[in-house]
Amino acid sequence: MGRHTSLHIGGPADYFVRVRSENDLVGAVRVAREAELPAFILGGGTNLLVADAGIRGVVLENGWSDVEVRGTVLDAASGTPLAHVAAVAARHGVIGLEWMATVPGTVGGAVHGNAGAFGSETAGALLDVRLLDLNGDLWNARVDELGYAYRTSTLQHTPVICVRARFHGEPGDRPTAVRRIKEMANERIAKQPLAQPNTGSIFRNPPGDHAGRLIEAAGLKGTRIGDAVVSEKHANFIVNTGNATAAEVRALMRRCQAAVKAAFGVELVPEVELVGEWESE
Repeated sequence: MGRHTSLHIGGPADYFVRVRSENDLVGAVRVAREAELPAFILGGGTNLLVADAGIRGVVLENGWSDVEVRGTVLDAASGTPLAHVAAVAARHGVIGLEWMATVPGTVGGAVHGNAGAFGSETAGALLDVRLLDLNGDLWNARVDELGYAYRTSTLQHTPVICVRARFHGEPGDRPTAVRRIKEMANERIAKQPLAQPNTGSIFRNPPGDHAGRLIEAAGLKGTRIGDAVVSEKHANFIVNTGNATAAEVRALMRRCQAAVKAAFGVELVPEVELVGEWESE
């Protein structure tokens, strides 16, 4: 799985299938169900820490990318990179979705985790979604039915899969949208360690504060366990400087949590999702 995650970490999957259409996705889920295999849907491989022991069952890599534009509404397949949604919106003069260009990962992952950046988030741009369960049954749900909060939704930690999502923007013009995308991208490049394998923000920001500020204030920038290192550029990023293991990243996360708890009394909640076969604690 290390070849399929942005952190370049993760042991083997029992089975690995790449799907490229809605029929592929629904069909693969139904076959996995019939074979009594657990199924994990993989999008862009970001925001994930896959266990060194890997993932049991079948991993379905969602390579189904497609965006349709109707006025200021964009209807996107769940495997579409979020940055591509932003690019298509800009091309059609739809504004308000520029922040998506700076968020790694896919539509499906953004819908599940309420991804966001620059003060915007998925819940504020979403109209509705098409969902799939592990029986292969499909249905539609409105944004207000998904229990959105900061970086969370009721879809998380459930077997429900996002198939498509509809986003809304505002009428505008292409030059404005393109300029905003470039400005946001440049700001992200300046502040985040994008040149090294990472999984995005490791922890959610606590209310009224920033996880990166707390970790830095606790003196943890540059802290290393094996090849896993708290980034010198942004303390809420853990980077893989070589051959880091999932266990090393997890141990470094715990060290950050313990130090911030001891110094400031704040419990840091992971934003990264731990998946696969972890040893029980």
